[in-house]
Amino acid sequence: MVFFGWGSKSKTAPLDAGRALVLRYSYFHLFWILRVSWGLRYSLATATEAGWAQRPLSDEEAMQLDAPNRLTLNFWWRFGLLLWAAVAIVAIVIGNLTA
Repeated sequence: MVFFGWGSKSKTAPLDAGRALVLRYSYFHLFWILRVSWGLRYSLATATEAGWAQRPLSDEEAMQLDAPNRLTLNFWWRFGLLLWAAVAIVAIVIGNLTA
């Protein structure tokens, strides 16, 4: 049974007919629930006769397309593993202070 994993994934949101916004990110997870994600990169996918063509977006272009509001990861997928690590550290510190 696999208890951890890592890799990269992408999410898409349609902009209009023939164009889509793509968010690509890297992640590490424990038990498929506790996840930390980094390296969020936006690109623009355009439909062509040969398939989808993608080109990376600069920060300015991403802001013009309102990319962070249209397509983002929720807080739990970005920092869930870090939150539980912080809770564990606080519990250890409190346990050592009261002992």
